[in-house]
Amino acid sequence: MKLRNKIFLGLLFLFVIWLVAIQFQTYTYPDAEEIDKRLNYLERVVYQPLDPDGEIYQIGYESHEFMLFSYAYSAYALTNIAVKDSTYKERAIPLIRECIAKSLTRKIYSAYGVDESLAQQDSVASFSVLYLGHLNLMMGCYRLLSGDNAFNDLNDKITRYLAGRYENTPFMNLESYPDAIWIPDNTVALASLKLHDANTGSGYGDICKRWIEYAKVHYIESKTGVLYSTVAAKSGEALEEPRGSMLGWSIMFIYQFDNEFAIELYNNYKKYFSFNLLAFRLFKERSNSFEISLGDIDSGPLFFGYSIPANEFALGGAVISGDVKTARQIERLIEFGASEKEENNELKYKIRFIDMNINPMAEALVLNSLTLTRWVEE
Repeated sequence: MKLRNKIFLGLLFLFVIWLVAIQFQTYTYPDAEEIDKRLNYLERVVYQPLDPDGEIYQIGYESHEFMLFSYAYSAYALTNIAVKDSTYKERAIPLIRECIAKSLTRKIYSAYGVDESLAQQDSVASFSVLYLGHLNLMMGCYRLLSGDNAFNDLNDKITRYLAGRYENTPFMNLESYPDAIWIPDNTVALASLKLHDANTGSGYGDICKRWIEYAKVHYIESKTGVLYSTVAAKSGEALEEPRGSMLGWSIMFIYQFDNEFAIELYNNYKKYFSFNLLAFRLFKERSNSFEISLGDIDSGPLFFGYSIPANEFALGGAVISGDVKTARQIERLIEFGASEKEENNELKYKIRFIDMNINPMAEALVLNSLTLTRWVEE
């Protein structure tokens, strides 16, 4: 046998051994060193002034939503970590407070038709459920961990407003922008009502139950058993087909008020949207799609139908479902698609292969998915 054939067979044998070995690897909760290094990076950028030199400000050039999401998902990840390990409360509480304070600045809220009256008036105008949902959920997280009343009045006011609007809309979903309704944005707002109920006993968590009942009848695609993405603002009919970037997002927040439904959605998401490829589990943006394009602001680039957000958000679903093998496969995919950078005791990642800078939002999203937990048990 020629030497090159021997080398080839040897390498093939080693590859098979490696492939078999990784099949037994599973997701494990991040250790304290990894959490601390990831938090060091997020802490630094959250405390940066919201000006052109700040990293969160700069990501706003891609999309104004990315600034809000950077703060919001940092707050959610911190809440996960502090609920899991109360020794992190001392670090988490002031940082969540800073995320809220930054989200209450004009640079953030002005993109959603919000003005200063939000904090000053007794009532809330018809502002975006996208913005109000994340702001309210962050305040609920702060209230849960801190016992401080700094944001209680605003948290109570927004909760009453959202609850009133849900009670009065015929199809249980509110607008993110004029005449535009996204189901994922509503799941965030609903999670904030559930958390307010847990914090205060307000009873608004019952709205979440009614939303689930309505969604199961009107917003589940029969073929895949998962949620549609958008709703027609005038008629309330399901509009855009299920999409991975939106479905995975919804699952993480539905988990906070109906864990069984969230896990059911994840299982269907995995069944109809994903494919097992050796060391990886790949999730598609749309079921049975093989599109290659630049995609849109929600999906990013599509490669044979697969998108970065569809896979990142699936990680959270796998974690909450106890699907530790799939969670590890997605982790491995993230590690393959991003290069690790450790500097000044900070840990962050940069996307390989394509020119796409979505940090610090991406770091907050991944840390939230890796640590996802239920904040309040029934």
